[in-house]
Amino acid sequence: MTQTMDIQMIQINVATDVLVVGGGYAGLSTALNIAEAGYRAILVANGDVLEDNDSVTLTGVDDAGKEALGRLARRAAAEPRVELLPGTRLAGAAGVAGDFTVRLADKKAVSERKVGAVVVAGSLETRVLNDAYDLALSETVVGQSRFETLLADNPGSLAGKTVAFVAGFGQEGNPLVMERVLSAVSAAADIEACTVYVYVNNIKAAEDGLERLYLQDRDKGAIYFKLNQMPLVRQADGKLSICFADPVLRRDMELEPDMVVVEEAIVANPNNPALADLLRLKKGPADFLQTENVHNYPVRSNREGVFVVGAARGVGRLSDALTDAGNAALAVRGLLGDGTITVPANQAVVDEGKCTICLTCYRVCPHGAVYWESDKAVISPVACRGCGICAGECPMDAIEIGRYTDEAMNREVCEKIAESGDALKIVAFCCLNSALEAGVMADRFNMPLPAGLKMIQVPCAGKVDIEYIMNAFTEGADGVLVLACHSGNCKSEQGNTFAGWRVEDARQRLAAAGLEKERLRFATLASNMGSDFSSIAMEMSACLKELGPSPAK
Repeated sequence: MTQTMDIQMIQINVATDVLVVGGGYAGLSTALNIAEAGYRAILVANGDVLEDNDSVTLTGVDDAGKEALGRLARRAAAEPRVELLPGTRLAGAAGVAGDFTVRLADKKAVSERKVGAVVVAGSLETRVLNDAYDLALSETVVGQSRFETLLADNPGSLAGKTVAFVAGFGQEGNPLVMERVLSAVSAAADIEACTVYVYVNNIKAAEDGLERLYLQDRDKGAIYFKLNQMPLVRQADGKLSICFADPVLRRDMELEPDMVVVEEAIVANPNNPALADLLRLKKGPADFLQTENVHNYPVRSNREGVFVVGAARGVGRLSDALTDAGNAALAVRGLLGDGTITVPANQAVVDEGKCTICLTCYRVCPHGAVYWESDKAVISPVACRGCGICAGECPMDAIEIGRYTDEAMNREVCEKIAESGDALKIVAFCCLNSALEAGVMADRFNMPLPAGLKMIQVPCAGKVDIEYIMNAFTEGADGVLVLACHSGNCKSEQGNTFAGWRVEDARQRLAAAGLEKERLRFATLASNMGSDFSSIAMEMSACLKELGPSPAK
């Protein structure tokens, strides 16, 4: 086990106000949950707190749900620990978890507030996918939202009409998209003499009640065609036609509907990229504000102290947003406590004499834990997660990670190599969150492992400095493994990426020094992959047997 220095704990006072960005169900529920936890919530929304939401028409909210949203807003307005600021946007943010300074702008002025945490609620929007079908929107070719408005305002205009829905060809879709289609089909099928056809690729019914809704639609007379290829929809001379290959009849079919309803994609708020820049967040797929990293679920972002709920982190139902609101309040309580928190003083320490203020640590820190104070780099003990990426990348070796100092790491390398005896010596730098557990599993389940294999724990593969690798060879290692998390599963977001780059750099140095590149290998693992750990280690052992002992000894 890695030798460590004594852990010194310190108490830090943190701000306990919490900024909530975005209204609607997610934002209002989050603010109220935070207030119930004993903190003061400041909710800002570009528009009205009821309108700046997760698009209630997209999340299955009926009139009763909209009334409930109104009651939620009235509760928030009456709660003394909730401050509602409609017509206000987040204009700037600085600082770290527990000590953020945010700039809030309305039509009249810009003000600054101190907050300990930020929760982003966000909103969803829709985009008609008519271009995917090479269609122009018109009175007879409409998007899902416009058709829903027609159903609400003038359903009688559809009596005696033939309506065709096309869905699942312009996007992969999801159950929420499918629910909108199925609900609209059901409403149209209830209209007297309205004939409904649905052309669909995959029916995404993996949500409670969707399979039942689909069957009800069919019982009402809606006709579904499940197709592998997009149907050809034509607009000519004011008429519509849909041509498709019927997989059951095995022949081409044609329909001339009165109206075509085109599917819509549910997309992230277009303001998300700007918000990500302000808060230094890594964007996930489709510009949502949470990466597909299992360590961030349910509501964390890459930055300590910044949480994402509801539509800010992905497409989801109203129930998901309400669950997120409760989880965010729990996460805030875990971070801010009673306003005084205890953290390690030496989680990451900067040597001011070595630091040249090159900004490398600021740029590479995935958690936004580095800031500047009196012309020197400071690493917040509250925001720092101790991954060590900054220490591994610092060109001046000016940063030490309290539990894993350079001296301790290099000393352990020497000791482990000395323990290997006459066997071929393999040093494996193992990420604490993945490879180390996989290696322990392989050992305890008596999976085959080389006799000379020695595991060295690191907080993240991103901590593995090239110096550690080269020192291992200098001290007598025949081979070195650097084992990291899989892509997208790194607790430090990109520690595995930095580790991979450093290994490749070290391989080039080995070649220049006359050693075979094959003596150094980078691989990724999950914590439950003991058999894979065994395979990687035994493959390295076999390779070293062919190469022979390291000439660097």
